[in-house]
Amino acid sequence: MKVGILTYGCSVNRSDAELMASLLADAGFDVVLESEAPKLIIVNTCVVKGPTESKIIRKLQDLEKAGKSVVVAGCMPKAYPKLLKRFPGFAVMGVNSFDVVEVVKDYLEAGSAKNVRESKEKVLSKKIKYNEYVDIVPISEGCLGACAYCATKFARGNLVSYDPKLLVKEIRTSVKAGAKEVWLTSQDNGCYGFDIETNLVELLKEVVKVPGDFKVRVGMMNPQHVLKFLDDLIEVFKNKKIFKFAHIPVQSGSDKVLKEMKRGYTTKDFERIVSAFRKATDITISTDVIVGFPTETEKDFKETVGLMKRVEPDFLNLSRYWPRKGTIAGEMTQLPREVVAVRSKEVAEIYATSVKAKNCSWVGKECSVTFTDERKPYFIGRNEQYRPVLVKGRSLLGKTCSVKITETRKSELIGEIA
Repeated sequence: MKVGILTYGCSVNRSDAELMASLLADAGFDVVLESEAPKLIIVNTCVVKGPTESKIIRKLQDLEKAGKSVVVAGCMPKAYPKLLKRFPGFAVMGVNSFDVVEVVKDYLEAGSAKNVRESKEKVLSKKIKYNEYVDIVPISEGCLGACAYCATKFARGNLVSYDPKLLVKEIRTSVKAGAKEVWLTSQDNGCYGFDIETNLVELLKEVVKVPGDFKVRVGMMNPQHVLKFLDDLIEVFKNKKIFKFAHIPVQSGSDKVLKEMKRGYTTKDFERIVSAFRKATDITISTDVIVGFPTETEKDFKETVGLMKRVEPDFLNLSRYWPRKGTIAGEMTQLPREVVAVRSKEVAEIYATSVKAKNCSWVGKECSVTFTDERKPYFIGRNEQYRPVLVKGRSLLGKTCSVKITETRKSELIGEIA
């Protein structure tokens, strides 16, 4: 039987989808990622933002009308189980549930919804991938935070770090199979290992020992954890097998708002980390900003504007605050949506101006690029700073070439083989 898997949200969810696909394929199912053509669809859900949640609900309604058999996976079943009561004919499974074969088989036999299932251990195995050149490796489940606005915590829970030996084994296997990029991902890479007497730096030291031609993209790290090993982290980042790319979220330029968000660090902490990285190496800094948190005053917002002007991040994930049910911030008096929209536009414009100037500085330069994707007529690769580079050519997938940058776009560099 053919099974489709639709995935929303972060790279952890994408990895979960790859793993479910692998387990189902081993059991004899014909699995298709990102397809709703099959009769049976697994919808891998996300609850980070209100608009994403609404989009998922609309998709579930469409699938129900189309007469599809649906298994709802991901964060929604555990975080917001009441939302799924409107779909009594669907099956549900827990976010840590990798007995997907059993869930699907029971559903097909019984034709009715099942209870949320929970697996006690993360299953690590060879995965059917979205991209054969990219290995997405979750290194832990959950986090140590208690952010006032976050609903993901309801689903993913507290930190559970995975055995570093198993992680390195998986990476070794994927690199032998041809992976060129390894994405280390989780809800917060910064706190990896704190529950098993190790940390991210120690993991990275082992990962870079894996033989082969590949590079590691280190995912999001929260500032309060990075500060515990900043110097050692910067030192290991100098290794040629690690992309010069650091994702350090700040969320607000106001220390008052950060405290009310329960983020656990200050703007000075964030700026100290960015400054230290930039002094040590030519690095790409990515950050996250939320505008319109319920307690954000005009003064608080201007502090965020000032921070963005000082730091000038290379990449910015800008979000308008959306209240999530059950969270502390969700119970607060909310700001008018029009105010949030205006503030979001202002930050977006500031970022667009600074990033345009930064991108233009690449024109005329040559850099080494490894190509892992294709968007006709371009092949897409990443340089050492994890900048996306687009080049027209033939059979570039999996290859590393010297590229001369000829022009830029908002978030991409365009080049030609040097």
